[in-house]
Amino acid sequence: MRIVRGDLLHLARQGDFDVIIHGCNCQCAMGKGIALAIKQQFPAAYAADLATAKGSAAKLGTYSSASLETDAGTLTIVNAYTQFHWNGPGVKVDYDAI
Repeated sequence: MRIVRGDLLHLARQGDFDVIIHGCNCQCAMGKGIALAIKQQFPAAYAADLATAKGSAAKLGTYSSASLETDAGTLTIVNAYTQFHWNGPGVKVDYDAI
């Protein structure tokens, strides 16, 4: 395993890798953590999320994606639907969806 340290989104912009896969909930929120940073810096990834059915549990285990051009080449961001909701106590991830 290769360990990479640094700002994930900055490294992606400079071409250190060409795909980001991050876990999303099914609510089309992208309101916290890495999802919020992706939403702010790569609006096309959020637009791909918004093109899915908000609040649909059928999205679990599926994904949406957006490819965009950076100075270093094409970057694809994959919104992997790994949790139904973000609210409330306890573990939110759906391991079967992963």
